[in-house]
Amino acid sequence: MPMTGREYAWKRRPGWWLRNRRYLMFQLREAGGVVCALYGLVLLNMLVQLRAGESAYTAFLDLLRTPPVLYLNVVLFALVVWHALTWFMLIGKAQPIQFTRQPLPWKVVFGINVLLWLGVSGAVVYLIFGGI
Repeated sequence: MPMTGREYAWKRRPGWWLRNRRYLMFQLREAGGVVCALYGLVLLNMLVQLRAGESAYTAFLDLLRTPPVLYLNVVLFALVVWHALTWFMLIGKAQPIQFTRQPLPWKVVFGINVLLWLGVSGAVVYLIFGGI
């Protein structure tokens, strides 16, 4: 039996996801995950430089304080925060939390996650800069 249509009738053009806000936000969230991994590698490199000695660590910190790296860190931080917030939004939708007959609304789950995130972050900052 002969095919009447093409085998692949619909082909997306390059950058198709840029034209739809939802797809763009999805791609930014996914890029945020990659950025989180890269930022983890930077922190691991900082530990390696710390172990290498004071001069190596100071040189690494001087590199991190240069304006281009600072601007890059602002952009990367924004992507990491976007990644975290959008994942918190998805938790209540993809994995409904149910304590009663009805699952909790996703906005409540989002709020709980953000409060936990802020609490844990505050505890870490307290321990590093002024804690025990």
